[in-house]
Order: sequence, then C-alpha cells, then structure tokens
Amino acid sequence: MATATVRIAPAEGLHARPAAEFARLAMKPGHKVSVGKVDSKLVNGASILEILTLGLKQGDIAFIEVIGPDEENLLAELVALLG
Repeated sequence: MATATVRIAPAEGLHARPAAEFARLAMKPGHKVSVGKVDSKLVNGASILEILTLGLKQGDIAFIEVIGPDEENLLAELVALLG
C-alpha cells in the first residue's frame, strides 16, 4: 500500500474535470484507489461522484491510498494531478 497527502493546488479545487481525470487514472486495472480529506472517511477514487462529494477546494489537504502492483507510480501520477 502506498499513501500520500497532498494540498489541492488548482484554483477551482477538485471539480468535475479534474475529478474525472483522477477517476480515469484510478481505474488502472489491478489497483484500488481511495481518496478523502485528512481525518475523514475515504471514498472510491474511481468514482467521479464519490470524489465530488468530498468538496475538495484549493488549499484543502487530501489523503490518497493506492493498493496494487504499480502503486508507487500510480500514486505519483495522482499526486501530480492534484498538487
């Protein structure tokens, strides 16, 4: 399992377009991705709707957890997308 925390950088936060891109990356076969606010419940990172329910805004801290055979590389891609 690989984990990271990242401060949301985009001015618009994690709205529909970046949430869709995050979910697309999170659907990598053989991987399970979870995302959430720090000290909050995690949601399925492959679900655009679940990601949007988090209401992540610019400056918020997100927690990402990836499980799978290429977890470190996938985690790095997801962090780069948000940070």
